[in-house]
Order: sequence, then C-alpha cells, then structure tokens
Amino acid sequence: MASNTVPLGVYIWKRLASLGIEHVFGVPGDFNLNLLDQIYDVPELTWLGTCNELNGAYAADGYARIKGHPAALLTTYGVGELSAMNGVAGAYAEHAGMIHLVGMTSRHVQKNRVLIHHTMKPGMDHAIYIGMSEPVRATHAYLMEDAKMAEEIDRVIIEGVKSRLPVFIYIPMDVVQVQLDAKRLETKLDTRIFNESVAEDEVVKDVLQLIRKAEKPAILADVLTIRHGGRDLARELVDLTQFQAFSTPLSKGVIDETHPSYGGNYNGTVSFPGVAEAIHTSDLVLNIGPLLSDSNTGAFTRDIKETNLVLLAHDFCQVGSKKYENIHFLPVLARIVSELKKSPKSFNIPKSTPLKLNPPVLNALKSGKIEQSYVWQRLGKFLKPDDIVLAESGTAQFGIPDATFPSNVQYITQIFWSSIGYTVGGCLGALVAAKETKHPGRVVLLVGEGSLQMTAQEIGSYIRFGFTPIIFVINNNGYSIERAINGPTQRYNEVSMLWDHQKMLEFFGAREETGIKSRSWKCETVESLEEVLEGGELGRGDVISVCEIVMEQYDYPWRLTKQVEITKGRVAALAAAAAGS
Repeated sequence: MASNTVPLGVYIWKRLASLGIEHVFGVPGDFNLNLLDQIYDVPELTWLGTCNELNGAYAADGYARIKGHPAALLTTYGVGELSAMNGVAGAYAEHAGMIHLVGMTSRHVQKNRVLIHHTMKPGMDHAIYIGMSEPVRATHAYLMEDAKMAEEIDRVIIEGVKSRLPVFIYIPMDVVQVQLDAKRLETKLDTRIFNESVAEDEVVKDVLQLIRKAEKPAILADVLTIRHGGRDLARELVDLTQFQAFSTPLSKGVIDETHPSYGGNYNGTVSFPGVAEAIHTSDLVLNIGPLLSDSNTGAFTRDIKETNLVLLAHDFCQVGSKKYENIHFLPVLARIVSELKKSPKSFNIPKSTPLKLNPPVLNALKSGKIEQSYVWQRLGKFLKPDDIVLAESGTAQFGIPDATFPSNVQYITQIFWSSIGYTVGGCLGALVAAKETKHPGRVVLLVGEGSLQMTAQEIGSYIRFGFTPIIFVINNNGYSIERAINGPTQRYNEVSMLWDHQKMLEFFGAREETGIKSRSWKCETVESLEEVLEGGELGRGDVISVCEIVMEQYDYPWRLTKQVEITKGRVAALAAAAAGS
C-alpha cells in the first residue's frame, strides 16, 4: 500500500522531475548531503556534480536555455550559495530559469545562533545570506514551518516556471525528513500564464488592426521570445505573414536564417548594410520579447518611431504610446497567430515579399595570418543544421553575428550580463540538455583563451561524463575586448600565455590510459585553419576536440570597434554638455 506521506526532500525532487528536469547540477556540502541522499529515491533524476558552484550555476543556465524550462541547482550554506551567486545573477538578467536549492544549518542551530562553520561572527543570524540573494531572485521559500512547507515549495516552483527567473528554496538540514502529503504530488502544478482579459483583448485587437493596415511591416524577435517559450510562435508568425524578420545579438537563431523572410541581425546602427534601414523605415515593427540593453541595441542606436512600434514584452505590452502593464506577450502572441490563421486574406497577408538582404563578404582570405574579419563568417560555414553554438563574452560574441547560421541552430551567448568564462560552464549544461533531448546536432563552443582560464576546469567534466563538444579556442594574447575598450597596451589586459591548449584535453583526462579519445589542432594561418575545417575529423564531433585559432591581439571584430566608438562618442558629448552647463 502506498504511503500517504513522503519526506520533504523526495517531495522537492519529484516536483522538479515533473517539470522535465532530469539532471541536477551543483556541489555537495555538509548542509545539503541529507537532501542529496534523497535524490537517489527519485529515479527520474540524476545528480551531476560540477567542479565549483559558479560553474554549476553557469551549467544550470545553459541547460535551461536548451531545455526551455528552469534548471535545478543545489549548493550548501554560505560558501556554496555565495559562490554561485554571479551565475545566478546572469540567469536573472537574461531570464534563464533556475531553481536554486540551498541546504542550511538546522533550525535549532539557527535559533541558538551557534558559531558554526560558514558563519562569519558570534551571534550571527544564520538567515543573513537569504537577504544577499534578494536582487537576483523572483521569490523564495524559507522552510521553517512544517505545515506550510509543501505549499511554499509549490508556490516557488510555479513562480520560477512562469517568470523564467531564478527562485530560491532554503532548506534547513533537519527538515529534509519532515513528512509531507504525498497526495499533493498527484496534482500537476499549474504554470499557465493568464492576463487580465480586457487589456489582453485590446492589445490583440489593436495589433491586428495595425497588421491589416501596414504596408512595410517587420518582425523583430528578441531574446525573451525564446526564454519565455515563444520561439515557435514567432516562427509561425513569420511563416504566416512573410513579414521581413530580424533577430538581435542575443536572439540570433530565433528566426531560421535560411528563411526567405529573414532580414538579418539588428543591433541598431551596428548592423550590416540595409538592416537598420529596413527596421527604421518600417511602418510597423512587431518587437517581441525585447531586452533593450546597450550591447543588444548597438549602444542604444535603435531608431524606431513610437507610432510604428509594438512592444510585446514579458511584463507589459505597448502599442504605439498605449502601454498595458502586467500583460505577458505569450498569450497575446498565441491569439494573434490564431486570428491570422483563421482569415489571412482579411489581414492582407501575405504582403509583398520583402527584398532579401544578403550579408556582405567581409574578407575572402585565402592565405596568411588569420583575421577577425575572415574567421567568423568562415566558422559560420563550418556549422551544420541543428548545431548548438555557444559564443563567449569577448570577441566571439561580437564576431559570430557576422556568420549566417544553417537551419535550426540554437545559440547561447551572454552579451547582456557578460560574465567572462560563462560559456565553459554553460556548455556543460547545454551538453546535458542535448543528451536528454536526443538532440541531433553538435555542440560547438567558441571561447577566448582569457575567458577559458576563468572556468577551464569544467572541461574535465565534459570528459568525465563522456561529452564530445567541438571547442574553438580564440587565442589572441589577452583580453582583446578590454583592449578595444581601454588600455590596449596596459598590462592589466594580459593573461598567462604559458598554457598549452594542445595538451589541455590530455591533462583533463582524455588520454591513452583512460581510453578516452580526443583531437587537438593549433592554427596560425588561414591555410592551416582551412585544412582543419575541410578535413572532416573536427566536424564529425565524435570525440572531444580543440581547434586553437591564433590571431593578433589588436585585431577586433568590426561590431565591437563600432560600438565602442559610439559609446565613447556619447560619453564625450555628455561630458562636454555638462562642462558647458
């Protein structure tokens, strides 16, 4: 006969498994070990320990971006949760959902304020770290009262799914065995998103009217379209309307770049010729899931007239000057697509086919030193349909927008939060998610040698768990993105150049005595890189591989150079205005 109760730890793990989570990331510590023991009572879940908590948070972030639902992260009290916090903050900034479980000191130890390890001074409130996470979470639960625990766990998980923001559950080590009502687990968590009906009706009506009247409409699908589960709807909207459609630096790949209506990557005036002009001269821009940061708007050089703009965001919708607070775009977009499908002719769709904007060839090098203007479009040709591509903070994330992606490529970068080293941990999460979903494509990591030094140890986890990503190490002798911003010859932009990337995989475990195969190449010329890219071995992705690409340290992607110029010009103008006032 089935028990009427389950231990609290099992209750939490089963709730997480019900979301589609199959792996839990993190680091064990004495205050979470009892909780971790109970994961083995839930066969749907597998523990995956990372090298440190920061990388665990990065991995959870990458996992969430590929799976399309929140990931699970487990850390221990104080040292663990605080080590993870930068990674959690990045997930908050870029809406990569995360449920962060923190094992805490027991309730009686908290009550007596015992000077136990991971506290900082006598008489300290053991809950002090809970306040530290407040800016990087949507909500939290602090499980102190038995009667409210199940309800609080459910509430927080639901909010995590709906908001796509990190949430925290703080679990004193003595509550793990508290018995909760098992029958609650039979009721699925309701994570559906609902809007206030009158306001939603008005937004849908106004947008449909604008679509009917528009002569030169455009769709601009930004990154929160993906994060909040709207990518398929956005693609369906493009198919239905055949409006010219654009992505942003953060949302590259949201629209299939082989689609005849795809217009390019829009980053304000930091865009290929014709792209900004197409957006700025459109009489209707449907901007879905906007994230209007500096690096996602070409240093704030968007020039879209408010009268022509519809913003469909996760927390408001705006049609022209009319703004509707607390309206989520997802139900709105679903209704718009549904109405257009019912009667496309009444909305004058499809309209005339927009002019195809073909990206220019920046550099058709055939020999000599490898240059930024050549390498990114060349790497784009190396990619295959269904690949997952991660571009690190630095020259990679400013360079790869030059490439045209094959169909159905999923793209991960962190150009808003921009934490150096993020993609090495994020790649582990993407690899795990790809395995769970039986993803047919390869996982390709583009990372600079400076960024790699931040989080390189997680490459050992790739090897440990049998993953075979293709890793391009961009070796340009230091922090090139920082050199472009300030101090090109200053020593603070230097990193150790003593690392041997050709022996890296061997050191981390891929060597003859372990039976784990790997491949490594170092390319210093166009000829050597072409030989590797055309040779076939690297492209198979059947063993973990490194292709080290050596470039000059003062060679920057044009998008980075232009954005820095715009930003410096604006700062100078503001300073001059202030001096003259």
